[in-house]
Amino acid sequence: MQIDNRSGFPHAWFEKTGPGGVVYDVLVLRGTFALSGNYQPLQRAEVQAPIVYADEYDGHPEANPLQSVLRREGDLLLFKAASDVYVTGSARSTGGAALTGWLAGIRVGTRRKLLQLHGPRRFVRQGQQWHLSSAEPVNQVPLDYRYAFGGCYSVMASQQSEVERVYNPENPAGCGWLPAEADLQAVSPEAQEQIRQWLEGVSELPAPQIEDAEAPITSPHDVLPPQGFAPLARWSQARLRYAGTYDEHWQRERYPLLPDDFDERFYQAAPPDLIQPGYLSGDEFISLLGMLPEGLTHFRLPGVLALASLTSTSGHCRQGPLVLDTVAIDLDARQVSLIWRGTFERGEPWRRLAIGTLDVPLVQEDVHGA
Repeated sequence: MQIDNRSGFPHAWFEKTGPGGVVYDVLVLRGTFALSGNYQPLQRAEVQAPIVYADEYDGHPEANPLQSVLRREGDLLLFKAASDVYVTGSARSTGGAALTGWLAGIRVGTRRKLLQLHGPRRFVRQGQQWHLSSAEPVNQVPLDYRYAFGGCYSVMASQQSEVERVYNPENPAGCGWLPAEADLQAVSPEAQEQIRQWLEGVSELPAPQIEDAEAPITSPHDVLPPQGFAPLARWSQARLRYAGTYDEHWQRERYPLLPDDFDERFYQAAPPDLIQPGYLSGDEFISLLGMLPEGLTHFRLPGVLALASLTSTSGHCRQGPLVLDTVAIDLDARQVSLIWRGTFERGEPWRRLAIGTLDVPLVQEDVHGA
């Protein structure tokens, strides 16, 4: 097929099989924009980042995926039913001042999320009670789920056995969590005994540096969800609950197709409270608090409309806009990536694909003081 991409953005054209076994052709366009403020629309970056062909992780995903975190989401997804917005990199204090903690937040349109960030701190046990130490002053905190509430503990019960793990299902990569007796039932009696012995002796452990500003963590035994602005790995509980049931019936009746109860919400990588219902228009205002050294920062998405035109071998033509389903803000690179996607059920072969963009005039709005 002939592809004529005049958008100025890298693209990928690939095949995906949907939940019902239907084959789709998918078009993805990735635009890179410089992160700036002053309520201005984002401008295209001089160098456009390439398509991301697979999820990229920090940690050791091959040896222990449970304690790895998603650094960059891959672009080759079938579909997203809503727009993801997420933030990666390190949040920086205003003016680069060393602080023990500060508030960080994001606003997209009318949706807001606010979290409390801390410098390094520890849980310290005194008798049977746990107390939080004072936080060390810092000028940046990684927005990484390894710094949020959670944890994973591994033991080798015998030389012949495999590694057994007890972990917080909401965030096994995190810190500050200790398993309760009920959590130990997931491993063998030998592993349980090892973990109990360790629990009796532990007197300190790192405490989370990212938490809900209105529901602070007070103990390693709290039952609280992890907090963050970053994308979630596919095995996180928030996504895994939509993955479906992979049992003997699935293996016998459905494999290699997705299970009958697969839910397309599995494809959403943003924290649930940063998933925008429907799709963003591409001209929304976004505000960042406590994330950049210049302080509260407001910018506007660029108002770019991505368009595609498909012509089949018989001359049938389909054309229209792609949907903006991902806004990825990278604080370290000071860039914002926009991902547009089109998913087309395969019929007769396509002969030509044309890709372009249209800069839509932005309506001026008074958002100062919002």
